[in-house]
Amino acid sequence: MAAKQDILKLSFKEDISLGIEFIPINDHYARTQSNLRRPHRASFYLIFWFKNGTPIHTVDFHLIHLQPDSFIFVRKDAVQFFDQQNTFETSTLLFTDTFFCETEQDHRFLQSSPLFNDFTANQGPIPIMGTNRLRDIWLWMQQEEHHLADTFHAPMLRKYLYSFLLEAEREQLKQGKGTRMKGPNFEYFINFKELLEQYFRTEKGIAFYADQLFISAKVLTHITHIMMGKTPKQLLDERVLLEAKRLLVHTENPIKTISHYIGFDETTNFNKFFKKHSGQTPAAFRDGFSH
Repeated sequence: MAAKQDILKLSFKEDISLGIEFIPINDHYARTQSNLRRPHRASFYLIFWFKNGTPIHTVDFHLIHLQPDSFIFVRKDAVQFFDQQNTFETSTLLFTDTFFCETEQDHRFLQSSPLFNDFTANQGPIPIMGTNRLRDIWLWMQQEEHHLADTFHAPMLRKYLYSFLLEAEREQLKQGKGTRMKGPNFEYFINFKELLEQYFRTEKGIAFYADQLFISAKVLTHITHIMMGKTPKQLLDERVLLEAKRLLVHTENPIKTISHYIGFDETTNFNKFFKKHSGQTPAAFRDGFSH
């Protein structure tokens, strides 16, 4: 097996100050570009329009089977991997939250969008089949991206992108693949998920998260049960387990190093945790991906 380095982190190109870009990617490009030949995580949001082919795109161990003329939405920092065998052609839209989010409301829109967040099924991004409206807005965005920059350029792109995301959510709902949740409980839930992303490595007690939200642990448990049918501890454990799996499979860091990185003082405690939640030891799980 070829030596693996740390998980490759892709950042937005500094010379593209606007924070949005279209890139065509096909199977040849994915096999020849060093940053696409291995699992990687991007510090920006991605939308893929798979125009041709039936590839399998991998996002955090979920295998996404694509059909021609389908869209998938990948949140930032997810670990993904392009199909290295099947032929495909995709138009890829990259954008940063800095570009999209002019207000706190914009930030909340991305954090609560079912396009980029799997709140129920835990099966990764769900493809949405293309429609005339989605294709039209996509092409308008592409045309505007190539337009000579002026005072209207960035606002137009931002509005087109917002319209595209709204239309995609509409189609997601029509195609029976998701729904946008609302209400005060959901707002608390989104805030809890954001806190998990920030502190899952260092804070393993639910009281910490409840305190940050200015509610009791009992109320937080009630909210997560309504939203996901799970306790806050289960969601915390799932997040820790995901990061452990990422590091075990996509790096060659020693298990002891990984266990300390995700907040375990003793490797034996990490081994017990991992086996309890995955049914395998960390070593066995890693070995299963080494062939």
